[in-house]
Amino acid sequence: MAKTIIQPTYFLAHGNPFWLVEKNGAGPTFLKKLGKQILSSPSPPTSVLIVSAHWETHDGVKVTTNETHSLLYDYYGFPKNFYDIKYPAKGDPAMAKETIELLKRAGFKAQPEADRGLDHGAFTLLLYMFPQQQLPIVQLSLPVTSSPTEYYRLGEALRPLRSQGVLILGAGYLLHNLRIMIPKMSQNPKETDPILPWAQEFINATRNAVLEKQGNGGQRRRDAVVGLFGNEHFRMAHPTPEHFAPFVVAAGAGSSGGGGGGGDDTVELVHEYWFAGCESQDSYRFGSVPLGGGGGSDEL
Repeated sequence: MAKTIIQPTYFLAHGNPFWLVEKNGAGPTFLKKLGKQILSSPSPPTSVLIVSAHWETHDGVKVTTNETHSLLYDYYGFPKNFYDIKYPAKGDPAMAKETIELLKRAGFKAQPEADRGLDHGAFTLLLYMFPQQQLPIVQLSLPVTSSPTEYYRLGEALRPLRSQGVLILGAGYLLHNLRIMIPKMSQNPKETDPILPWAQEFINATRNAVLEKQGNGGQRRRDAVVGLFGNEHFRMAHPTPEHFAPFVVAAGAGSSGGGGGGGDDTVELVHEYWFAGCESQDSYRFGSVPLGGGGGSDEL
């Protein structure tokens, strides 16, 4: 009997609009390499489900059912070439339907969304990872909630998709305080700027939490990750939670405890880079790269 192939899950720093033109920067360079690795796996994914910090919905969860995607240029005041970017990716209505059913089964209110384009939190990643639109895409919204546990539970509900060839991506940032970052942008910030103490301490806390051994059906990791919302530096790192939420969703989807989906407990920090002392590009893989029957390496 053939072994079920289970795709890993990723949390990725989604960058900013400048990444669209800074093609050789640290973030885009990492994403290009990661995309090549994913596509060259002996058992590559058949589609992508992405949850971005830039799509929140108040009435449950929405799932794109588009046959093809347009782009939502949800940034303002940039030169014209920032709005000329195209990424005509295909959708996956069948996978979208399965996603909606899984979410409903887990108690979420889930609805189809046929008109919304991919926002920059999604397409900035995708155009570097899969520049030829090699994989169909479905985007999932973040429900606005006062319960951080709901983000993790949302990820857990998506877990069975991993054994159906779906690559789940969470796109956000582990640090996102524009009130601190924007003034720094006028001060010629660099990757060598001293890291602000609160930023380093919060990043250390996220690393400790996500690398926790699962145990108890994954409850230890769930408690540690959700507990970050109570960290003393959380409000400095995230005045609002939407950029952190995709990390929690990805951790839930990448867990192996209880329910469908399986997988292993491997977690790897696949990219780290600091900028301006308060921007971290920490990115994670949950689960091993599927090797199929052909061996290979999961090193990035």
